[in-house]
Amino acid sequence: MGYTKGLLERQAELGHPVRVGVVGAGQMGSGLIAQIQRTPGMTVAAVADIVVEKAESALHNAGVTDVLNAGDDIDAAAAAVGEGRAVAIRDGLNMPKLPVDIVLEVSGVPEIAAQIAYTCITHGTDVALMTVEADITVGVLLSSMANAGSTVYTICRGDEPVECLKLVEYAQDLGLEVVAVGKGKNNPNIPTSVPADNEAEAARKKMNPRMLTEFTDGTKTQLEMAALSNATGFPVEIEGMHGVESNRDQLAQMLIPKAEGGILNGDRGPVVEYVTGDVAPGVFAVVKSTSDVVTHELDYLKLGTGPYYMLLRPWHIASIEAPLSIGEAVLHRKADFQSTTMTTEVVARAKSDLEPGVTLEGMGGNHYYGWAVPAETAREQNLVPIGLLMGSELTSAKAAGETLTYDDVRVDETRPLVAMRRLQDSLVARGVL
Repeated sequence: MGYTKGLLERQAELGHPVRVGVVGAGQMGSGLIAQIQRTPGMTVAAVADIVVEKAESALHNAGVTDVLNAGDDIDAAAAAVGEGRAVAIRDGLNMPKLPVDIVLEVSGVPEIAAQIAYTCITHGTDVALMTVEADITVGVLLSSMANAGSTVYTICRGDEPVECLKLVEYAQDLGLEVVAVGKGKNNPNIPTSVPADNEAEAARKKMNPRMLTEFTDGTKTQLEMAALSNATGFPVEIEGMHGVESNRDQLAQMLIPKAEGGILNGDRGPVVEYVTGDVAPGVFAVVKSTSDVVTHELDYLKLGTGPYYMLLRPWHIASIEAPLSIGEAVLHRKADFQSTTMTTEVVARAKSDLEPGVTLEGMGGNHYYGWAVPAETAREQNLVPIGLLMGSELTSAKAAGETLTYDDVRVDETRPLVAMRRLQDSLVARGVL
């Protein structure tokens, strides 16, 4: 933390701020562009969007007046960035060809995010993702590629998995034993939720109904906590997690072993969880003091009544915090968050009875919702990672609530994301990852 001083010193030394290339100029991308533009020692040098006018508009709305709409002319774009001008381009895959210091992906589309990350890493350009769906599918591959060289690959600060990890690191640095870590979910799970159910609320929130559905059907929470699991190596105790209702003052008595009055079996070590209740929009870690002296001190300091305590960060502010990860990558050459283990997989369960021949929609659609399971269970049962299902053809009838296996679908092997996942699976099977 405290990146501003270092960023300004870097700018004085090099003669220019950190040049950030942003891929995606939607609602979150536009907000992120504005935030970076007002961060000392950083500037948005380029924005890519398939609707290039949106990229240009996002820069203008962030107060950038001298913008070159380069479209597909990458040579002109590169020259302009080198001269200190901001540019708008059409194809985010061209971003590493520009003289930018780091590429920030905020497309929200797993297929695009994974390709952006892969392309940046192979070009030796640092890359930060806002789309956790890509990381949960191929993050182990991407992080291993980056870590084998000198490129930084990271998921951005501000989303729950990263802020959960920071709480884990904080607890471990204090010598406290982590028992459970996770997030508060804003609403109860409605696994059968479909976009048509959410159109009115989506309109009020100015969201795409499918994006909102990914939250209401529980998929987003399953993905986020699986990413946290793969970054920490902490498993989910049961498939889908307990997902109990709990308020802040109950967590340190609830998410502890059954033998001590909680709900956890306590035989798997630290676990990843989520709760509904007043914890949202925060993240938490339930920790245990194993020292009588420390327990007495924590009780005296009113953290609770030991030996179990709750550490709470009562907010996460998404894209507003993303520049922190840029500072960490550029100044310290470190990632804030990476999936480095295959501990948990998110698979798909049918929302309703599905017939053969259906072309499956993506996450947040009408056909399936996400469900976190141990990675070894997914391998043993031949379950399809949820990120690979969009555009696949269903070849077997599936009843509502049934989980989709590779035997039930014809996966679209033309998708780059599928090719990346096949490579990751092969390397994991061989023990390389």
